[in-house]
Amino acid sequence: MTDKIPKCPVCSGVVKPDIIFFGEELPHRFFLHLTDFPMADLLFIVGTSLEVEPFASLAGAVRGSVPRVLINRDLVGPFVVRSQHNDVAELGDVISGVEKVVELLGWKEELQELIKKEKEKVGHFDLKTLPLALFLFCWLEL
Repeated sequence: MTDKIPKCPVCSGVVKPDIIFFGEELPHRFFLHLTDFPMADLLFIVGTSLEVEPFASLAGAVRGSVPRVLINRDLVGPFVVRSQHNDVAELGDVISGVEKVVELLGWKEELQELIKKEKEKVGHFDLKTLPLALFLFCWLEL
């Protein structure tokens, strides 16, 4: 990270990261989990401590039969306290973990195409510096 404050190239306003700061209201899309999670057949949990509510409780919001895949530096939340028989954890560097899962699922070409499209939109960037949440959100939106 640098000490530079990012500015919008169009309006010169300060660019706010796509995160929720303490005390801020949750976006409407957060509450979609109330209808989405009961229908889920797989849950990825990536790069989190699972310590801050209400996000921390999302890992337990799926049916018990739903496999949960944790890609994280450490075991966290229910993966430590009450893991289920179908929980899977890939521990270590998050970017490497995502790349490994992408490879195993046969999504490598799709991921490379997404990265290529995003590079064309915003200019060249290094995958290691792209915020993971933004990367995954863009990828899963395809």
